Amino acid sequence: MKAKNKKIILRYGENPNQNAYLINNQKNSIFNYQISGKVISYNNLIDLDSGLKCLAEFREPTSIIIKHTNPCGVASSDNITNAFIKSYKSDSKSAFGGIIFLNRKVDLKLAKQIHKNFYEMVVAPNFDKTALNILKQKQKLILLKIPKIKKQNIEYKSTLFGDLYQTKDLTPINKRFLNLVSGKIASSKSIDDLIFSMKVAKHLKSNAVVLSKNKQTLGLGHGQTNRFDALNSAIKNMNKYFKSKSFVCASDGFFPFTDSIKLLNKNGCNIVAQPKGSINDKKIISFSIKNKISLYFTKNRLFKH
Repeated sequence: MKAKNKKIILRYGENPNQNAYLINNQKNSIFNYQISGKVISYNNLIDLDSGLKCLAEFREPTSIIIKHTNPCGVASSDNITNAFIKSYKSDSKSAFGGIIFLNRKVDLKLAKQIHKNFYEMVVAPNFDKTALNILKQKQKLILLKIPKIKKQNIEYKSTLFGDLYQTKDLTPINKRFLNLVSGKIASSKSIDDLIFSMKVAKHLKSNAVVLSKNKQTLGLGHGQTNRFDALNSAIKNMNKYFKSKSFVCASDGFFPFTDSIKLLNKNGCNIVAQPKGSINDKKIISFSIKNKISLYFTKNRLFKH
């Protein structure tokens, strides 16, 4: 069914008392990709947009669990089943009722893992027939078979003052995105974890802080009104599910004071990535050198409002 520029009435908006509709501007409607489950809602569409944009950052087998537009668990691994299990263990409590995004085909083994708990949607490029037989047992579970979606160069938001447009941030997040400023070089494995963490931070609501190890999020802080509280939230989550005393930290904006990097150092983190720009950059660099912290400044800031 071709549905370009078609007005599609939705059941309701963010809340049941709000009316809503979708103006489709693609060759195919999102509903063409649905293969099972209840009708896709307004909130589902917002979460789908967030999750697919985040998933597009990764090439290796990766699983992302989204809750209210923010990732609550992200992991990459040698295969998609391991990636999913790691993403679930990142924050199993928040994963309840979340949306699973996968960049590899869902097979029977993975379907059995997903079937154990309640989720709102599963999004993947493909599903084995045996996997569908398992997942379709949950009649309300929305299953979407979505191939690679073309990246858009422009994004916009509607405001009281008109529509805001901006170019999309397509800067690759890789080793060239990081610049060592403290003197102590991190290991290749830790650099890979920093790159992984920055990719996640880019898609969290600011203030965003990502703690990770072995390409698995251990703690996420986002949506706080100050960065120190965001970091505290991430550390609290990490201590709830993990006993790790060695991890990396990535922040979407600079730490304005040394309190955050002192807290990280106290909790065993000695590899940090953040953008420059604070009047206290020199103090943070000095503290990092003194405490043998590998501090990297990122090429760009990664705010998401």
